[in-house]
Parts: sequence; C-alpha cells; structure tokens
Amino acid sequence: MTKKILLWAGFILGIAIVAFPSLMLVERVREMRASKPKIIKETPAKLKPVKKEQPTRPKEVPVGEVPMWQKAAVEEKKGYPRITESGVVFQYKADTAQKVFVAGTFNNWDGRKGVMTKNADGVWEAILKIKPGRYTYKFKAAGVWSLDPQNPISADDGKGGRVSVLIVE
Repeated sequence: MTKKILLWAGFILGIAIVAFPSLMLVERVREMRASKPKIIKETPAKLKPVKKEQPTRPKEVPVGEVPMWQKAAVEEKKGYPRITESGVVFQYKADTAQKVFVAGTFNNWDGRKGVMTKNADGVWEAILKIKPGRYTYKFKAAGVWSLDPQNPISADDGKGGRVSVLIVE
C-alpha cells in the first residue's frame, strides 16, 4: 500500500514539476498581451542617398564573340592557341610533370584524346583537330587542373572555378 502511495505522489510531483513552468509561461504571455506596450516609431532624419558603385561584372557573351573587357588582352596575344593546317596547337610548360594532357568540351573532357608530348624546349605540346565553334578547356599536369596561362580568355565553369575559352573560326 505504501508503494502505491509513493508511486502516486511521485507521479503527481512529476506532473507539477513539468506543468508549473508551462503555467507560468502561459500567465506571462497573458500579462504581456494585456499590457500591449506602445511602440513609438521614430522617423529618422532624412539621409542623403548613397550611390554605391556597382562592380563591373562581365555579362554573358554570345557564342563566338569575345567580351569587351577581354578584347585588349586578346589583341596582345592574338593567335593563341595557334590554329594551323594540321589543327589547333596547345602548349603548356610544366617542368616537373611526367604526364600532361588537355581536355575540354572539344573532346568531352577525355584526357586520353588530348595527351601532350614534351618537345626539345621542354614545353608540352598537342595538336588537335577541332571543328569551328566555342570551347572550354583546361590542362592537367601532375594531377592538377589548371587554366591555360597563355590564353587570356576564361569563363566561369559553373562550379565555382574557371576554364579557358577557345574560339575556332
């Protein structure tokens, strides 16, 4: 019998411990609603509008056109990558690399189709037949992807990085 009484007392005490703070909270909310504090809106002094300079961000460029902000750089290095009768000549300098390849939209990012060979000057080179169009590409040397340092034209890759742009006419 005493066990039952203790059990009931514990049960009632447990409910009181859980319910009491809730009741206090409900009571507090009721008091706040009843008092309805007045909110005074102050009118701020008239401030002069500040003109923020918008950063000049490159706009999307139609396929086959060079963006205005890159035209000067293109004119400086006109003709790179070189386009010859045998194809587009890609060159990349990587002294310590054992393997270098060029991959891009022209070869479905398949490095096996863009394997480069080291010439007598120590520069990696590949000549690829590429149809006219606008392509993006990167070099991979020693397991690291990188932009073409000789090509001033690049674009957003859609993943937070950049890719070099090749336009074949």
